Amino acid sequence: MQESSGFSNEVRVSQENLEEVLRHYYLPVSRRVIVDDFYSLADEWKNATRLSSSMIDICMHPAYQHIIGMGKGVLPLIFSELERQPDYWFWALKAITGYDPVKPHQRGNIPEMTKMWLKWAKENLYL
Repeated sequence: MQESSGFSNEVRVSQENLEEVLRHYYLPVSRRVIVDDFYSLADEWKNATRLSSSMIDICMHPAYQHIIGMGKGVLPLIFSELERQPDYWFWALKAITGYDPVKPHQRGNIPEMTKMWLKWAKENLYL
């Protein structure tokens, strides 16, 4: 059935859907939400684990695990944070990427681990 504009309802709905897709492409709300969620969760994690010396407590904190669950989309954000201020992002990075550039003799050395991950990030175009 055609409307007064001369187009069928299906064509009109398709046009509206296309316009919605284009709005999301040019105004990527989903990307802003990822950034906002990441920083909110990172702040929650850092505040909750600031005084902890247990790697299990640090890396198993629900906010940290939520960040891991956000997947590869948060890698640039994690690398940016790691570059700005080294922290215990290594577990999350390995969980998300499935890779670990840190050599056995570098484990436990935060500056060296940070250096290796940032090198990997640059080589893989995350920074």
